[in-house]
Amino acid sequence: MATSLAVQLAQIRSHSTNALDLKAQKKAHSTSLLFDSHYAATQDYNTLYQLCQEGWQELCRLDNRFLGFAGNLFSEQSKLEDRTQMTAAQNENLNNVLENFMGLIGARLLLKPALKAIEWLVRRFRIHEYNTTCLILTFLPYHTSSMFSSLLTILPERRHPAFKFLQPYIQSSSNPPRHAIAYTAANNQYFFNALNTYTLRVCRCEQQYPALLSFWSSITSEAVSSMLDQSRLGRLELQKQHQEDVLRRVMPPLEEGLAMSLSPDLRVGCYMILAVLSSKTNLSEELLAAMMEMVVHSWKDATHAGLICLVVLTQQRHAMTLSNNIIEPVLAIEHLVDELVLLNDHYRVEKLVLGLILGILKRLGRTGDSDRIQLIRLLLEANLMQPSLVTVALNPVLRLLQSTTSFHHQRDEFDTPSALVDLIACLSDSATVGPTIRSVIAEADTETRQIGFDILGGSLVWSRENPEDDQMHHITDASNTAPFEDIVRRIPTQTAFEVSLLSHSESYIFSSLLDAFLEAYQSPKNLYTFVELPVLRKSHASTEPFFFSFFVRVWCGPHPTPARVAALNVLADYLSTENIVADVQLLLPYLIHVLADSSSSVRRAATEAVIAMASFYDEVGTLCRESSALPVLGKGQSYGQGKGSDRIALLPWQTVGIFLQEWLVPRLEECQLHAERVGWSIANKLSTTAEGGEVENGQQRFKKSLRASVFTWLCSHVANTPVYAVRARLLPMLTGVSKTGQAAATTLLKPMLAVTISQSQGDIEMHCQRDHLDASQYVKCVLEIATPNDKESIKLLQECISTAQANTNRLVDVAVFRRLRSVWPHLKAQTQNTLGGIMLDLVLSDGRSHGATLRHKEALDTLHNVKLSVDTLQSFLQSCPNLAVGGSRQGAKRRRTTSPLHVSEADIKRISLVLEVVESSVTNAHLPLLGKLSKVMADLQGYKQHSGIELHYLELLAMNTMRSILEQSAVRPDPFFLRDWFTDPLQCVKVERNEVRVDVLVDCIRNSTDSQVQHAALLLVSLLASIAPELILHDVMPIFTFMGPTVMKRTDDYSAYVVKRTMDSVIPRIMDSLRKRGKDPMSGVSELLLSFVAAFEHVPLDRRLTLFRSLVEMIGVDEFLFALLLLLHNKFLHSREALQFSIDLLNCYGVESQLQTADHYLATILDALSTKQTFSTHLLTRLPTKSSEEAVLDLLSHLILLLGDIRLVARMSQAFAQEENQVQILRPMISHITNQTLALSRRFPQSPTVNESCQKLLDILLSGLPMMDLVTMLQNLLDSADTETCLDALKVFEFRLGDRKITPFSGQEACLTFLPKLCSVIEGSDCRTSRRVALACLDHIVERYGKKDIDAVVRATGAMVGSKCLGAESEEVRVTSLLCLSTVVEVVQDEFGPFIPRTLPKALVAISSRIEMGACSKHLHSATYSFFNALLLHTPWAIAGTHLDLLLKVSHGSANTNLAEAFLAERRATLELVARQIESKECCAALERTWANAMAEGPEVMKNLSFPGPRMLSDHKQALKEQLLVLENVLGHLSKSSIGRQIPAFTRLLVKAFDLRRIQFCSRTEDSYEEKEVEEVEDASNVAAMALVVKVNDKIFRPVFAQLVEWAATSSAKARIHRQTTIYSFFLRFFEHFKSIVTNYAVLIIEDAANILKKSVLTCEASRLLWIKVIKTLQACFKHDQDGTFCATPGDLLIGVNVESGFWQSPSHFGLISQVLLNQIEQAGEASAAGEVIFAVTELAVVADSADHHKTVNRAVLQHMRSDIATVRLAAVMCQQSLTARLGEEWLALLPEMLPFISELQEDDDEKVERETLKWIKQSEEVLGESLAPMLQ
Repeated sequence: MATSLAVQLAQIRSHSTNALDLKAQKKAHSTSLLFDSHYAATQDYNTLYQLCQEGWQELCRLDNRFLGFAGNLFSEQSKLEDRTQMTAAQNENLNNVLENFMGLIGARLLLKPALKAIEWLVRRFRIHEYNTTCLILTFLPYHTSSMFSSLLTILPERRHPAFKFLQPYIQSSSNPPRHAIAYTAANNQYFFNALNTYTLRVCRCEQQYPALLSFWSSITSEAVSSMLDQSRLGRLELQKQHQEDVLRRVMPPLEEGLAMSLSPDLRVGCYMILAVLSSKTNLSEELLAAMMEMVVHSWKDATHAGLICLVVLTQQRHAMTLSNNIIEPVLAIEHLVDELVLLNDHYRVEKLVLGLILGILKRLGRTGDSDRIQLIRLLLEANLMQPSLVTVALNPVLRLLQSTTSFHHQRDEFDTPSALVDLIACLSDSATVGPTIRSVIAEADTETRQIGFDILGGSLVWSRENPEDDQMHHITDASNTAPFEDIVRRIPTQTAFEVSLLSHSESYIFSSLLDAFLEAYQSPKNLYTFVELPVLRKSHASTEPFFFSFFVRVWCGPHPTPARVAALNVLADYLSTENIVADVQLLLPYLIHVLADSSSSVRRAATEAVIAMASFYDEVGTLCRESSALPVLGKGQSYGQGKGSDRIALLPWQTVGIFLQEWLVPRLEECQLHAERVGWSIANKLSTTAEGGEVENGQQRFKKSLRASVFTWLCSHVANTPVYAVRARLLPMLTGVSKTGQAAATTLLKPMLAVTISQSQGDIEMHCQRDHLDASQYVKCVLEIATPNDKESIKLLQECISTAQANTNRLVDVAVFRRLRSVWPHLKAQTQNTLGGIMLDLVLSDGRSHGATLRHKEALDTLHNVKLSVDTLQSFLQSCPNLAVGGSRQGAKRRRTTSPLHVSEADIKRISLVLEVVESSVTNAHLPLLGKLSKVMADLQGYKQHSGIELHYLELLAMNTMRSILEQSAVRPDPFFLRDWFTDPLQCVKVERNEVRVDVLVDCIRNSTDSQVQHAALLLVSLLASIAPELILHDVMPIFTFMGPTVMKRTDDYSAYVVKRTMDSVIPRIMDSLRKRGKDPMSGVSELLLSFVAAFEHVPLDRRLTLFRSLVEMIGVDEFLFALLLLLHNKFLHSREALQFSIDLLNCYGVESQLQTADHYLATILDALSTKQTFSTHLLTRLPTKSSEEAVLDLLSHLILLLGDIRLVARMSQAFAQEENQVQILRPMISHITNQTLALSRRFPQSPTVNESCQKLLDILLSGLPMMDLVTMLQNLLDSADTETCLDALKVFEFRLGDRKITPFSGQEACLTFLPKLCSVIEGSDCRTSRRVALACLDHIVERYGKKDIDAVVRATGAMVGSKCLGAESEEVRVTSLLCLSTVVEVVQDEFGPFIPRTLPKALVAISSRIEMGACSKHLHSATYSFFNALLLHTPWAIAGTHLDLLLKVSHGSANTNLAEAFLAERRATLELVARQIESKECCAALERTWANAMAEGPEVMKNLSFPGPRMLSDHKQALKEQLLVLENVLGHLSKSSIGRQIPAFTRLLVKAFDLRRIQFCSRTEDSYEEKEVEEVEDASNVAAMALVVKVNDKIFRPVFAQLVEWAATSSAKARIHRQTTIYSFFLRFFEHFKSIVTNYAVLIIEDAANILKKSVLTCEASRLLWIKVIKTLQACFKHDQDGTFCATPGDLLIGVNVESGFWQSPSHFGLISQVLLNQIEQAGEASAAGEVIFAVTELAVVADSADHHKTVNRAVLQHMRSDIATVRLAAVMCQQSLTARLGEEWLALLPEMLPFISELQEDDDEKVERETLKWIKQSEEVLGESLAPMLQ
């Protein structure tokens, strides 16, 4: 266990900074994010600072907030800072600065400058060690990028527990997947807290960016969802506790995040998490309400997402009401209803809508607000709720009405009951909620139902007779009379000067009259009283408009629907009942107004009034003559005395009648159904036929003069009426009539337009609010008066938007610009130019007020959204200052002398705006703008060159605009012409060369640091290449050179797209141009390829192959692929990456292209070697000459590596297997390449390296040929080529023949006819390698096709057995010859007979001599034995006598080499064939003849010999073991009868095997076997003997058994011991194996065994070993006497055997062995082998199974208990223990005889004896179940 001091030292060591460890400091310095560690170690801080500061400076140009770090992190002093030397406080301050910087740089982490800056922090401040958490979390949103995997490589081993999940990805250098991060956030609380803390800190510092917030919101949402899913496991109490834990973890960061109003994206993420929380857990009402208040708090920039969250939260609540803190922010949302309708498609918004309605109604009871009532109507009509919830929303409305004392309660600003009545009346007409409202009212109580009836049915019709006498009406009259009378008393009886209440002046009496009418209209009595009031002057209604003007104001005003209906009823009743002698056309415009009302009740009442008026005019027409004139009511007084009344146009009363009868009355029924119908009808009637007017019976009903007079009449009323609602409704009916009313509109409506434009916003809003109008909609209607053809009205609009006369009316400003946008297409070109210039100047003006800002915005929107003409755009471009000479504000002299140029911000702003406008307006008709735009581009480039400032945005605008113009134009075959489809489909516009400055585009590609500018320039160049390639051909080559280190190296998809499009457009045109010149295009192509080769390293790996493949396919694969490969090789001579890329690129194409490439490659080398180089000068930087072997060898090696891929060979084979046409193409190509290769080889006859390379190249080419073609080419090569080439060709042939994938019949005939050629090579070549390869080829041919032509194989065999093959000195040749002969034997079989005398002796002698010399290799051994096996299998008759003896002797020698184990399998296979194939008699004789040789092979043979291969111990017993194995196999293969006939021979062999011990141990020498080796051989002998036993019966084997006993017993004393030891080892196995069936064989060994036991001298090792063998043999015999088991091995030994039961019970048998065996107890004590004797005695006692025998044994054992030798006594006691254990009570029956001896032994002098005696006593007591103590006393 570690001490406290060790623990302290370990802690110190873990936090040590290795200040004195230079190696550790160097390793820490080499830790880099961008550079390799080896390169980073060589960098000093000065170099690193300069590199990283450049990145920081670029960041400062992007965001000036980075300038704040100039004095700390990136100061000159920072190079000297060392964190290990800082104090804790200094480090803490530094950490704050670093964290602030990391939060700021996170948004730009994908940029190279950002990585440079972070590199400085890693190298200098070691943030990866000290600020690991901040660094990881900054990079984590980009966890899929390559830079994150780079970050993982520099992280320290000790990290915060939050990031332990990164460990497997650090080890594998891979990016962590998103699901792993989400899982960690859900299950690692440290990581979850760290991520939230980091994100909130960044947002708190206002450094948030979309990548971080989207990553945080998605990961946190998924983690919260996973946590809530996990919390659902377990009991309910446990689930609740887990959910509370989750809320405690999640809610604090959410609360803080929602409080940050300056980060809307963060709030959106919080909304998403809140939605997950509410949907996956059961939250309390209080918590949900708190969440909702959190959502609506400061949500002004994220209302849509917040509204979604609010909908989800509301849906989880049970309560229907919402608090005021929630309702007010929701109601403040603009276009709330539209937002809810949009959300309703995906979410259930009904609960939120219901809560809003209930909240509004609750507040309405206190404050009252018309806008809120209108919102309720919109929410209900939007159909966002189910009918049941609509009912819930309507009930409070009815209750609120019911709780009100009366419908006519008056308020100063707003009448709540009236507004609610209007609400219900409007909703009742709605198709969506109307049925629901009516059903709710029908099911309500009596009072509420009556209220609803009054609302929906309208007020009662007033009549003169006042016939109402219903009880309900009496009650109502009674209840309303008192207040009505009070109001009437306060009304004056007459007016002073008012003749019309439609006057523009404010009426002092109208409000009083209105109050009285609102009290009276529900009571017929009160209404009658009101109408008859003197002040209304009903009696003068025909002469002055006061009476009718009041009711006009009522029905046109924002009053309750029943009141308006009552006013219309008064008019209809009056017209129907009173005699009027006046023209009441004054009322008609206002009746048209109410015919378009939204309330169907009002429209019905208006219909009645119009019918009454039409009836009136019919009566007038009947009574009066047509020419008679009627006084016009209100003439000169309609709108007050002299206030517009004189300007009212009048219609003849006949025209009014026609207008009523034929225009309005036929459409009244439709007007009742649709409010829009009346407007459409009037506009249609006023229009001409060409404008869409109606035609009846082929003729237009009204003349133009009539329509014009009606139009003028209506316009005069619209222009002079003070009721803005009437204006807003009637103007759309009139403004659409152009030709008919142009003059009237100009005269009458234009003043209203001018007045409205000059009117203040407050005045307009006041009038519109009075009539409950939308002010912006009203102004829009008025501005529609301005038409494109009316110069004066357009001039008014122009003056309105001009800077000098800017209006402060926001409503007018917005409407003016929108009107201009709508009429713009119809304006004249000059007007468009003027307005465009004004708006351009307006946008560029310096106005700071709110109105100016609004005008700027509207003007900019107009410029972007209208279609500007070419002239306008040209004027805009012409107004742009020339930046190249210093802008517009400097004089010419100052521009020439000032450097750097001073360009104002206004100049930049003007150019930017003009380019933006031009870009948004371009079409295919704007081709003339190309020159202007090119000039702007040139100016920008000139400004950049002089000032060093790049205006990327302006360049992008200009180039994108030019590209849009060109893309939208059609191209004719002539590249200099573009079709102008806008002006004339057949007209062509010529593109001049000076209109597009290609040099400027190239300069952008080369010098710009902005990727978007480069992309735009490249796309424009590619487009020009497609349209006018001649414009770019002179400047295109540098483009690809500049693309390499810039565009091509970028990894984004868009950069790849740009490069691909540029190549697709430019390169084909370059190739066409090069080919048209008629010369070799190699010079131009090489220049092009060099540009791409230079960019090779910059192209990302994943796109490199695709890019270059596209390039090759564009220039021509067969023509120029070789050139690219050569240039890549010359550029990257030792680059494995470039080489592998070249191989992959080459393999992308078919075999024809690859061979063509190889052909061109070799042609290039030969061309370089020639005296007159041509195309090779463009491709090879190191021109090889005749002596430059190194260069040629380098090129050849490269070509070999390119073609050496196995895919080429496979493709060649596949190509030759296809159609003949393709084969006819490939053959000449391969032949030509072969000839070129040979020619190149002949150029360097003395260079072995070049020749070797040529040979390898030939190998590759020939490997893919089919067999027939290969044989043909081989024959030609063997006749003409040199030895080395022939050898290589033969090697290829050998490899092809050895390929098992080729079909068996492929090239069969060609190969067989090739045999003589191979034989000639074998016999005539002096090169042993050539002979070996030829023999190998011949071997394969014979194996594959030999059986098809046996004669040809036999003829070829003669070459194999000659002196140059089988008799060759080279071992390789001999090995190959033997293998080939083995194949020949297998094929020709008996036909090989004539060659056996010439081959077998040579093979035997050869391997025998090698073995004797100790130089036999594994290959020679294997080949020789393969030959032996073939002979044994197919010609066994040829191996006999001497040959067989020699074969066995060779095997003996092989077994005793140090490679015996390696040769074991081969040797045993051969010996098994010998046993199976050779006749048994001959085989046994050979075994007997070679027995002595097998036994003699031993260590002496191995002395002083060195063998190839690993050194192993010699196993000289192996030869004898294998000799016995052959015997065993012979016995196994022979039948039983055959063995019986040859039993003497087998017996002799067994006797030889059993005599090994005597031979080895009687006279010991250095070469004698060890005991272990003898035992192994004896085991093998016993196995062979057992194989014999199982094949014979008792009659045959018993004599053999007796013979073996006698043979061993009759030997000399010394020999007898060894022989008997071996024999008894066999007997032991014999008895153990066959068990009780051979017990009677014991009769043959009893006497011999007894004699051995009597005469054994255990002090002699050999005698002792024999004694043990005999004892064990007797044990086995005793054990299986009566066990009833038999041998499981099949055999005939049971035949003839007398199986006796109780063999050892026989006194004759028991007596012969018992005493001798019992006397061995004394020997056991001396020999320390008491266990074997005790076990044997025990088994004898068990098998004897007789009381007499037991007494005999017991007495003998008891006598040994009184021996003077302690070991003997101990053995006797242990023997008694064993007997007691086996026989139990049966043995203890002799206890009386034992007791005296036991008593004596209890007091024995030897402790062991005494201890064992006590054990015996205890054992006996356990068996008997009683104590022996009384017996022993």
